[in-house]
Amino acid sequence: MKISKQEQSFIIFFIVAAILGVGFFMYVLPNINAIDVNKKRLESKKSEYTKMQDEIANGANLKEQIEQAYQESKNLSASFYDDLTTYEADEIIRQFIATGKNITIDGLSVSPFSTSTLSISVFRPTEVTYPLKDDANTIGSNANEEEKEDIEKLPKRVVEEIMKSKNATELSTSSTITVGSIDVSFTAHSDKLENLHEFVDSLNAGIYDESIKGADGKPQRKATYMKSVSFEMPNSVDDNSANNNQTAEGTDAPQQNVSSDDGYDMQFTVTFYCIKPVSEPQYEEIQ
Repeated sequence: MKISKQEQSFIIFFIVAAILGVGFFMYVLPNINAIDVNKKRLESKKSEYTKMQDEIANGANLKEQIEQAYQESKNLSASFYDDLTTYEADEIIRQFIATGKNITIDGLSVSPFSTSTLSISVFRPTEVTYPLKDDANTIGSNANEEEKEDIEKLPKRVVEEIMKSKNATELSTSSTITVGSIDVSFTAHSDKLENLHEFVDSLNAGIYDESIKGADGKPQRKATYMKSVSFEMPNSVDDNSANNNQTAEGTDAPQQNVSSDDGYDMQFTVTFYCIKPVSEPQYEEIQ
């Protein structure tokens, strides 16, 4: 059977196409798939490389970051007492007492060391209202709108302070921290009331040892809180002082220059807040 040239060409074309098709599916297509897989692997490795570079860069500054965090915690803990024993609390309160003038102490007692919860607090002065004050308010129903306009007219710094105050109010209901604490109770006695007032100022200042300096070189103030203070007027007042300090009926003018042989007494309960300082970080040298 004789095959025509056209048929021969068709057979040759078919064979070549078959060979090319088989070669494509056997050799080319797998390589294309491999190239695609290798591209994905390359992108993954590039991502890992970038991440590793960032970790190396952070690792180079890790020591500095640790030192900075340590210094911040050190500065914070410096404002608190270290964990105190009853003996140490007794010694500290006696150093406070030594800063007072002509003060004697009775009934000093120290509680066991325990914990207290601290939270952010915002002072809001009490506003007293009364009918005449309310009637004097001529702003009326537009008070909120005008107040908003007034706030918008304030300098940016003042607005920021107002927002901080609002944020602090929100934080006060959510952010708390537990610290160590120890209470010291006693009665302070002096023949002059101003001596007791000065002693109260000394406790408020929280400085019991001038030799303990803060980071600024000034005496370090410690977290000292007057949990309660009560004052008792003397029982015996001399007649001259009583006569000199009589006030008209219905007035609330305070008496002054009240003197007594018995002197004045104030009962105190003082809390020392404590935080255990963070240990200084130690580094191992890499050989």
